[in-house]
Amino acid sequence: MERIRLKQINEEIIYEKLENGLDIYLYNKEGITNNYVTFTTKFGSIYNEFVPLGESKMKKVPYGVAHFLEHKVFAQKEDPQPEEFFSKSGALCNAYTTFKNTTYLFSGPNNLKENVLYLLDYVQSPYFTEENVESEKGIITQEIHMCDDNPTDVMYEYIRKNTFFNNPFKDSIIGTTSDINKITKEILFTCYNTFYHPNNMFLVITGNFNEEELLNAIKENQMKKQFKNEKKIKLKEYKEPDRVVKSKEVIKMDTPVPKVSYNIKIPLENQKMDIRKYNLYLFIIFSSLFDDTSDFDREAKNENLITNSLYFNLLNCDTHALVSLINETISYDKLVDKIENTLKNISIKEEDLDRKKKVLISNELFSFENIEVINDMIVDNIIFNNTIENNMIDLLKSLNIEELNEVISNLNLENKAVVILKK
Repeated sequence: MERIRLKQINEEIIYEKLENGLDIYLYNKEGITNNYVTFTTKFGSIYNEFVPLGESKMKKVPYGVAHFLEHKVFAQKEDPQPEEFFSKSGALCNAYTTFKNTTYLFSGPNNLKENVLYLLDYVQSPYFTEENVESEKGIITQEIHMCDDNPTDVMYEYIRKNTFFNNPFKDSIIGTTSDINKITKEILFTCYNTFYHPNNMFLVITGNFNEEELLNAIKENQMKKQFKNEKKIKLKEYKEPDRVVKSKEVIKMDTPVPKVSYNIKIPLENQKMDIRKYNLYLFIIFSSLFDDTSDFDREAKNENLITNSLYFNLLNCDTHALVSLINETISYDKLVDKIENTLKNISIKEEDLDRKKKVLISNELFSFENIEVINDMIVDNIIFNNTIENNMIDLLKSLNIEELNEVISNLNLENKAVVILKK
């Protein structure tokens, strides 16, 4: 058992790696009355080309298979089903799929040990048949149609599609109806056996519990199960150009007010700065320029270009960072021009940097008041670079105006994709 000390926060996370490869992270805090548990596989929508367990050749599976697999793992051969089991102790359960991971979770104040063991058991007991795979296709097809009718979902799909050529982030997490119809029971088992191995998974438990008792129960549970030996999973590598696929596209869609997204593709391949620090600088740059305290925000509202502040999103896509500035406006061309004018001469004062740092440090400290936020933080850390950042406060304090100006001077903003949705 290892204790990961989080410096300057006076908190710790317990870590243990089991013999079968499963990583366990525990955050235990007295006075908390609830528990939040996540069981995650490092298998998301971007991993659709890989060498399966026990094979030697690269295999490509349909897009959307990670999300499809999430649905089917959640369905068990015998009752009680997960929702029914957890509800008996007042717990809520769910699951979700992202670009890089699939996570199964529950939260509840009671029966923690029993619920954790059930979570392990149902995720590690897949039940796929030709019949239940076929029936699931209809359910997911309905979900796809719902997304196709949602302007926000459509915008995000076009943002990535118009930005990336080869990077698998370009494709939908849920897939298309054509993709879904290609999924078979055999494909699900291939993906499950490769990516749902304990060596590719981790369990995070945050709440108030007896650490030793819970760890012993988990170890006993895992020792009863057998898994094939697995080496590191080989994934297909992609080369992605810096240019965008399409610099501008107008999508006709029934939306009351036109939506506009200004997207910038920033190369990361030759970035020498620590990627976590670089992302922090990008956040500070774009939030300083466009958040509700910025000159841009005040001027755009006075000019009636916008009524609400721009939504800023930063997505790390491995080869590139994707920065998106999104809003609703009838004057979308004028808004795009104003964004571009703001980006021509970026200048951020040291006092603005210090203000952003104080907010980020405060958020980091207050996050330990919420066990769901702590759990998400641990999951994000592991998915991001397979380790927990144990010195985040010092990292935030180390941000300085000299480095910020260097990042600004080297920032390539030429590769942009504008997406507009309107009637």
